[in-house]
Amino acid sequence: MTIFIVMMGVLLVLMSIGFPVALSMGLTSVVTLGALRGFAEIPWDILAQRFMYGVTNFTLLAIPFFILAGRLCNEAQITDRIFEFAKTMVGHFKGGLGHVNILGSMIFAGMSGSAVADAGGLGNMEIKAMVDEGYSLEFSTAVTAASATIGPIIPPSIPMVIYGAMAGESVAKLLIAGFFPGLLMGLMMMTLLVVMAPWYGWQAKPRASAARFFATAKRGFLPLMAPVILIGGIVTGAFTPTEAAAVAVCYALFMGLVYRTLTWRSLLRVLRDSMLDTSIILFIVGASSIYSWVIARYQVTDAIVEWIGGAVTSPLMFMLFVNIFLLIVGCFIDATPALFVLTPVFMPIVKQFGIDPIHFGVIMVFNLMIGLVTPPVGTVLYTLMRVTGLSLERISVAMIPWYIPLAVTLVIIVLFPGLSTWLPITILGR
Repeated sequence: MTIFIVMMGVLLVLMSIGFPVALSMGLTSVVTLGALRGFAEIPWDILAQRFMYGVTNFTLLAIPFFILAGRLCNEAQITDRIFEFAKTMVGHFKGGLGHVNILGSMIFAGMSGSAVADAGGLGNMEIKAMVDEGYSLEFSTAVTAASATIGPIIPPSIPMVIYGAMAGESVAKLLIAGFFPGLLMGLMMMTLLVVMAPWYGWQAKPRASAARFFATAKRGFLPLMAPVILIGGIVTGAFTPTEAAAVAVCYALFMGLVYRTLTWRSLLRVLRDSMLDTSIILFIVGASSIYSWVIARYQVTDAIVEWIGGAVTSPLMFMLFVNIFLLIVGCFIDATPALFVLTPVFMPIVKQFGIDPIHFGVIMVFNLMIGLVTPPVGTVLYTLMRVTGLSLERISVAMIPWYIPLAVTLVIIVLFPGLSTWLPITILGR
């Protein structure tokens, strides 16, 4: 247990002083091995093998495809088509563009699987539209940040793929498991807008005509079909999650060609940026594989299981502990390294308490998504800082009300496991 605390402490210190995540994990592992067995006795050949073992996991092949698909969707300029369709659906509500923002994120989530892609893709247009209609820049940014967290919950989802690879669970079940929790997130956020409407004096607007609705649906037909194709393909077994990611790339490329928004220059830029993003993630994967091996080598997981088993007496108490721990961790460590490091640590305890690993995966990802919009390391907040020019402090203050629907949704998901497990069990079986 002491080894784990020291390793986590060193990792946090290195990351806090600006070390890249992968280097921090690798250096922590090497220093720990050196301190325990002497630097001359470090098994460099085994470390190299563990690094390669981590990055050659077939399940992780979905990650570069989903990254590329998200960037191609942004380059294909489909966001305005999604936004206009969402506007005809919910734009007449009080606080209309806030509802449009949330619904747009729910639709875009079915294509990108990334909160940062949502914030960077839809965010700029959504914020500008809200500001033009009289909403404050801070409020518009906060709505966009909160709704971006839906992206990795509704399938497809890059964090779910990572969790599935590290936990040895079905990625297809995990992707499907996020569907109802993602819808609940959107509903809770829209409920908050309804509650806030009298305070801000928002007025309802005329409902869009049927002609306008069908016109925007026709214009946005291809983007709207993307979630249907991807989710439908996984649900029906037409393709695996990894194949679904490849299909997403082909479909995004197809939309770019149909709308004539892709050029050779932009395509090369998208490929380059996607390769860079993938390289960073796979570097973290390899380093986390070494980190996890060190933890397993010195039986740290067994010590943690024994300690928690003595301190926690019920599954509900364990879930309370995990939620508090992950919410704190999410404030300081990005979701990707947190999933790689903590999933192997938690899985034995999850199985010991008889908790469904699919349900736990949704909870773990959800907690870490809250971390994306929580300072000081909230990745989505920094993305929107670049988009809006606002300071981190101003965005963080505006975010305060939006933690309420996120917290309420988290509590409901924890207390009602069927919300996560019913759909994958019904479709794919146990």
